Amino acid sequence: MTLRTLFLSFSVAALGSLISTWPASGEEKLAWHGWSGDGAAQLVYGVAESDHVLLSFACEQSGSPIHLVYPYEPKQPKDGALYDVTLKAGKQTISVKSTGTRLEMDDLFILEADLPAGANLLGLLTASKRLTVAVGKDVTELPLEGAAIAGSALFEICGR
Repeated sequence: MTLRTLFLSFSVAALGSLISTWPASGEEKLAWHGWSGDGAAQLVYGVAESDHVLLSFACEQSGSPIHLVYPYEPKQPKDGALYDVTLKAGKQTISVKSTGTRLEMDDLFILEADLPAGANLLGLLTASKRLTVAVGKDVTELPLEGAAIAGSALFEICGR
């Protein structure tokens, strides 16, 4: 199993619980979490020790692209369709073309993309207090508190 397959498998598993409704538990705390091992790293925004993940960035090794996974259910989802995703914080913006994929086992639709070469993810995650994730007119805002610290291994391994 390659590292990419391992990370994609983990990302798919981590996104599995996001079907169509958000859990109502008041004990869940969304936050930024990062980890690394074997030359690969991941940064996610979600609930610790759960599969509740709202946004994920991962890379396999130094120089490899940073892979974005974002659960999103469009009005008319289609496997393999392209969707524009824009990440914005302060004056920093990263725009990508993502590919939609239906995870049948979880009945979850996700968007996947590699960030463009030279994308300044660290700059984006430190540019403001909130990150806006937009797909068309649908917008989600995520707090950035703790993102840079949690992502330190990702930035060290991926170089951005």
